[in-house]
Amino acid sequence: MADLDEQLRQGQERYFRHPSDVVRLVGWSGLLVLASLLAWRGRAAAEGITADFGRLGTHVPRSPRELALALAQVGALCAPVAVLGVLARQWRRLGIFALSVGAGAGVFALLDSLVDLPGGLPGAVGTDTWIMSARFPWPIYVAAATAAYAVGKPWLPRSWRRTADVALTGLVVVLVLTGLAGLVELVFAVAAGAAAGAALLVGFGAPDRRPSTDSVAAALCDSGIEVAGLMLERSEGGLSQLYRIDAADGRRRLVKVYARDSRDADLLFRAYRTVFLRDSEDGAILSLQHAVEHEALLLLLAGRAGVTCPDVEVLPALPDGSMLLALRYVDGPRLDTLSPEEVGDDLLDSLWAEVRALHGVGLAHRSLRVGNILVEAGRPVVMDLSFGQASADSRLLAIDRAELLASLAALVGPDRSIASATRVIGPADLAAAEPFLQPLALSASTRRQVSKPILHGLRAGVAAATGEEPAPLERLARVRLRTLLTILALTGAFYVLLPQLASVDNSLKALGSANWAWLLVAVAMSVATDVGAAIRIGGAVPLRLPLVATVEAQLASSFVNRVTPANVGGMALNVRFLRKAGVAPAEAVTAVGLNSLAGGIMHLLLLVVFLTWAGRGEGGDFSLPSSSKLLVIIAVALAVAGIVSVTGRGRRFFRTRVVGFVKQSLSSMARLTRSPMKLAMLFGGATAVNLAYIGALAAAVAALHGNVAFAQVGAVT
Repeated sequence: MADLDEQLRQGQERYFRHPSDVVRLVGWSGLLVLASLLAWRGRAAAEGITADFGRLGTHVPRSPRELALALAQVGALCAPVAVLGVLARQWRRLGIFALSVGAGAGVFALLDSLVDLPGGLPGAVGTDTWIMSARFPWPIYVAAATAAYAVGKPWLPRSWRRTADVALTGLVVVLVLTGLAGLVELVFAVAAGAAAGAALLVGFGAPDRRPSTDSVAAALCDSGIEVAGLMLERSEGGLSQLYRIDAADGRRRLVKVYARDSRDADLLFRAYRTVFLRDSEDGAILSLQHAVEHEALLLLLAGRAGVTCPDVEVLPALPDGSMLLALRYVDGPRLDTLSPEEVGDDLLDSLWAEVRALHGVGLAHRSLRVGNILVEAGRPVVMDLSFGQASADSRLLAIDRAELLASLAALVGPDRSIASATRVIGPADLAAAEPFLQPLALSASTRRQVSKPILHGLRAGVAAATGEEPAPLERLARVRLRTLLTILALTGAFYVLLPQLASVDNSLKALGSANWAWLLVAVAMSVATDVGAAIRIGGAVPLRLPLVATVEAQLASSFVNRVTPANVGGMALNVRFLRKAGVAPAEAVTAVGLNSLAGGIMHLLLLVVFLTWAGRGEGGDFSLPSSSKLLVIIAVALAVAGIVSVTGRGRRFFRTRVVGFVKQSLSSMARLTRSPMKLAMLFGGATAVNLAYIGALAAAVAALHGNVAFAQVGAVT
């Protein structure tokens, strides 16, 4: 069995993203955000908590505190050496470990600089120990150690995980009792480290934590099924694994193995639906065992109602908390693997008859797609009721029918799907499904198979088959992601604007003594930026754009960019403007890309010019970074690029996004070279935009009687 286990392991992913790591990332990140808000808005409370725990530490005699600190220092110094010894020649793990240390320390340092954490206490141990300075270990060490532990935890056996938990907890307690760090600061350190570690596990993947074939075979043997052979049929990441079991009695079984991560995946899925969908009716399942028992119960109820589904045989549990569900093996292909010619009308009618029987006893499948239907001896077999619901209302049953209609339409076409449903379930039930023929009502797999035109055609076909007017779509979204982003953007804009409004009085006083001639120049230069942007984007398209309308669009783009990240809003607005102006969709997107590329090129060229000009000027104190600092910056940039390029996702990003964008831009620019006027407009407009911004700032400084050289203003801009 060990050899078989090794063969099956080789067929699985060695590293994959566990849903539990996503849960940890969301949880620790949420704690960081909450703690940051509390520390920012309730600084007095944070300092009070720190002081209270500091006074608690002073009740412990000084000698025990110094001894505890010395022992903690010994452990803190030995732990990295031990890890390096264990991970010698294991380059992937060593690289991720080193990256986790840097990520945990970096996140904590960033938060510390933003929030300004309280730090140590007046009654802290100030005498150096016989090991090293009394200030070690620092809170940033706790953040780095927590991140490294979070990354290394999946590889550790249970006994070592408990030891590491005790050691990390002991380190935090020692730092609190000795007064070297406050409780609030340590909460930030642990949360920052844990979030950074979870993010790395989500990004790079973690080792396989799913049950081995040995444990699966042993659990089945204890339940009375002696295993003669196993075949892994499907593995779905952190979700269930499907095994085909050849038993000693000559019968085959289908065994679904639910690892502990299945519970976390279910929690994430249900949480998402609860937040974004109205009336999702996703009742919480208390545990993985209850979830698997729930699926077995629904299969039993469906079987008693005459639905063709696999029989439940045994339901054993594994020592690590995983669950098995052994079913009668269905010897047949999945419906979605058949060609449209192989799916006859008799098979479609039989499938809708199974659905009618399922719904007749109030059972909703809730993932009724062709991928969950097997075909055995020409008859459909309903599989996977893990997300089903008993005593379902008419709404859930209608969503079931809409899901199957859309899924069958992707396989055999909308006409055959609607015709079969009309013959079996009747016009009334078919009409009830029409308002749910929309992407939000469908599973992710079905959404990938059907497009909006197909769904629109299905709704029209259902209305024609039932002889009724098309029903309005059911409102399913509780809140849209776009609405949340808009609220966040407006909130951010408010907090940025509020401090500026507080200083309006001082600004008005300053304007009272300003040179109004220079202010008019600043306003004119500000308007010139939009004119330059209009000329630039006009040079990126083959059509001739109206100047006034294009300037208005650039003004609107500048306004939108104030509340959207990375100029995304302005780019989208420009694409929409070009489409309205008659530019083809592909050319509009390419033009916006060329617009950004030309602006970036001229920005870099002018940066070099003004930095050199300002560095040689004598109009005040201005110095370029030293060569050593520039080398450090270049080295850091190259190191980040190297780390990204090591990962497969990073290489794909460079190939598809960076290299693809550059090739497309160069190709479009090569076409522009055939029109010198367009090329001059593109780069001339980009130059004009940058110079106009510099001129606006220089005029504003001069209006308020500032004495800064124009070259320095250009370098700063």
